[in-house]
Amino acid sequence: MRILQVVHDFLPKHLAGVEIYTDAITRQLTAEKNIVAILYSEVVAEAENYSLRRGRHGEIETFELVNNHHFESFEETYSHPVIERRVAEILDEFRPDIVHFQHLLNFSFNVVAEARRRGIPTVMTLHDHWLACANGGQRFHRELGRCDQLDATRCGDCIAKLHGVQPRNGRLVDRLPKLETHYRVSLAKTEPDEREAPEPAYIYNTGYLLDEAMQPTWVAHPPARLVFRTKVREPATFNTAVSMDPDTFEREGGGVRFVVTVNGEERDSRVMDPKRRHEDRTPQKLSIPVEPGALEIELRTEAVPVEDGSFCSAGWINPHLIVPHSDTLGRRIHAGSLRLAEWPDRLTHRRNVRKRWQAVRRVAEQIDLFITPSSYLRHEFIRFGFAPDKIIFADNGFVTSGWTRRSDLPPVARRFAFVGSLVKHKGMHVLLEAFHSLPPDAELAVCGSFETAPEYSSKLLEQCDHPGVRFLQQVPNDRIPALLAETDCLVVPSIWTENSPLTVHEAFLSGIPVIASRLGGHVDLLGEGGGLLYDADDPEDLARQLRRIYQEEGLLHELAQSIPEVKPMDRHTQELLGFCRSLLAGQRPVHTSN
Repeated sequence: MRILQVVHDFLPKHLAGVEIYTDAITRQLTAEKNIVAILYSEVVAEAENYSLRRGRHGEIETFELVNNHHFESFEETYSHPVIERRVAEILDEFRPDIVHFQHLLNFSFNVVAEARRRGIPTVMTLHDHWLACANGGQRFHRELGRCDQLDATRCGDCIAKLHGVQPRNGRLVDRLPKLETHYRVSLAKTEPDEREAPEPAYIYNTGYLLDEAMQPTWVAHPPARLVFRTKVREPATFNTAVSMDPDTFEREGGGVRFVVTVNGEERDSRVMDPKRRHEDRTPQKLSIPVEPGALEIELRTEAVPVEDGSFCSAGWINPHLIVPHSDTLGRRIHAGSLRLAEWPDRLTHRRNVRKRWQAVRRVAEQIDLFITPSSYLRHEFIRFGFAPDKIIFADNGFVTSGWTRRSDLPPVARRFAFVGSLVKHKGMHVLLEAFHSLPPDAELAVCGSFETAPEYSSKLLEQCDHPGVRFLQQVPNDRIPALLAETDCLVVPSIWTENSPLTVHEAFLSGIPVIASRLGGHVDLLGEGGGLLYDADDPEDLARQLRRIYQEEGLLHELAQSIPEVKPMDRHTQELLGFCRSLLAGQRPVHTSN
């Protein structure tokens, strides 16, 4: 059977659940004598937009569609005739018997019609909410959080910020006069009222690259003390970032304690030791509210340990105060004007969302079969308007070789792990808040890159004060089995509705229980065993489940024994081929499970 796999992104540049699954199912299909090709998109700035690049992934033929996300309208993000022509070329060249869509992101909905026009049956695996939610398929609003219900106005606010979409006309809100609501008092370029150090050369002003800009910085090699005196008429915020000099990271010596004192009261104290903790190589941001009136702000650095101050250069990056203007009436009038000016755009965005939803429902009528790895997602798309008899619930398959089921679990859990992206909707901040309730001997390995969302990662580092938490950064996929082999319990604290998370299945393959939020596919996977569920919006409920598995002897083993079987990839492949044979015979497979 000739099968064309269509996926939004692919290895090696993109390493997430959908890409890993696409690679695994393609390899298994190929091993079983099917001829498979992969079509995916990629941003290639130096290449012609929407050009095709042919290649190979091992023995598998690939077609790379360049999509540099330069759109003139929101509609072009899902309906683009040039993309449709490129996909038509591939269909005519490869001549598949079946097209298996893993995702339509970065393509055009009408590529389904191109396959249908050629009489090629189509299957689509629903990995997330993207067909209903244009914002990455997460149903998670940047400011408002999880979207339990779809609302066109709320969705419109999200799509207004989509990367690459250019407004056709100038917006009314952009033509309003700007009103500065705050002013900045820089301490970075102000001579301190007091400075104290063993040598004058210990303190000097320089620059530090942060947030893609050179920031003025006070270097203060410990022990050093800077004092700034000023006045503010309104409640204000003192902001800065702290870091050791990157040149010291691989040198001998200790770390540095950074202390902020306001009017004699210690308001922040933290130790950074990038020589021993990799996470401390990223600057940490501080934000401290201050009351109106006279201010004395003291910035102090100390070597840790005190006697080991060699190679400990450290800096206060762009210290400044943000002070609101006192013109309250003017701010209110301006804010009201902004809200009125935004309404025409908001109405346009709402219409665009509804138009996209109509297009999605038309595509759903053209696709021959949908597969959902969770019953939760099946019910969600039926609610959205998909025909129930077109959607089959069948969990994904997984490569089970290379995994060893733990047989040496302790009576109670001590070693916990998080594996995933460090982004807000993954809920790492909830886990850190809950983990603080565990005693110091509890350990938490946090595996995720700081580069995905640097600002959020910095906040996590500021939030973390439990001695057992270690930020390991991104762990290569081939090292996950070894990591979980040394873990007692995996925690999945997502605050968005996951479908069928790869990490949960990996924990099951390792024989370790999972604590997960009571949302989406987590309920499908853990509803009958294998772990504990908690209220996603309640960090204290997560803390209770963590304490249970930490304290209750026998609970860890009981949960491990109830872990459900993980479907192996070869069995899943036969299941998928069975669906495809039915479609080629003119028959639609029937959903048999709720």
